[in-house]
Amino acid sequence: MTNENDNNNVVNLTTTVLSTPELLDHILQNLTGINSLHDIPSLCLVSKQFQQTVTSNTIWRGLCFERWKTKWGFVKRWNAALYEYERLQLKKNSLDNKYWMHKYQSQEVDSKRQCITSAELKALVFDFRFWIGHPTVIDGRIIVQSGLHESASNTIRFHARGEETNQWWSAQGVITGHPLRTDDEIEWFLDEASCVIQWGFVPNLWPAGKIQRLENWGWEICNCNVVMRAMDLESHGKDGDDTNVYNQDDHLWSDLWNSLENVPVRNNAVNGFMVTAEVPRGYLDHLSL
Repeated sequence: MTNENDNNNVVNLTTTVLSTPELLDHILQNLTGINSLHDIPSLCLVSKQFQQTVTSNTIWRGLCFERWKTKWGFVKRWNAALYEYERLQLKKNSLDNKYWMHKYQSQEVDSKRQCITSAELKALVFDFRFWIGHPTVIDGRIIVQSGLHESASNTIRFHARGEETNQWWSAQGVITGHPLRTDDEIEWFLDEASCVIQWGFVPNLWPAGKIQRLENWGWEICNCNVVMRAMDLESHGKDGDDTNVYNQDDHLWSDLWNSLENVPVRNNAVNGFMVTAEVPRGYLDHLSL
């Protein structure tokens, strides 16, 4: 049975914990992992000390790291936040005690943004792949293999050229690194408002492409012929590091590889052979099959 001394010991221990910020920080860090963010509002209601601790920079810096380390752009995002935080520390009375919580929240909001700015686009390098690859015959069927298995170019850049705009595009320029080697310029035109981009030889441009944000926070451009994904050039950790490397094939393209299916094409017979194409099921709307 619990006696009065035991109750007193519990009260004394609780008082010690609540009055020792370092000890409370240590305990709450183990209670506020990336998978238990839903518990934070409840913890804030326990006491003023709990509220101050679970919204502190100590707790949220760790949460930012855990959340961002699996996302595209981790190294650049993390270093920028560290630099900004350190500058605030150097300024007297400028340090935000909830800096890391606010930074976490702002990055979550930004990750939902689907439209890229022209400045962002021009700063990125893309890996370029065709949806459709080479045909092969397997078991009496012609299977058009996916072009996603092989990079056609990993040096695609969207360069600026002047500030001229018209009624539908907000930025324009020239593409370099395109797998079609030509002396003629391949131009691009971006409409930031609709996230639509088109490129090719003026006036005969190739089909318009759509820009979208991926679940890993990276950027993708695709039309019915090709798909490009932004390479994470700064996150270059090795196996076992905390940094995920999104410019490596398995990280950049594994979601599409894992969803490949053989689907019938419109003209599904050639010289008596059934014809199917290996494409990602979720991307059929982008393709002309």
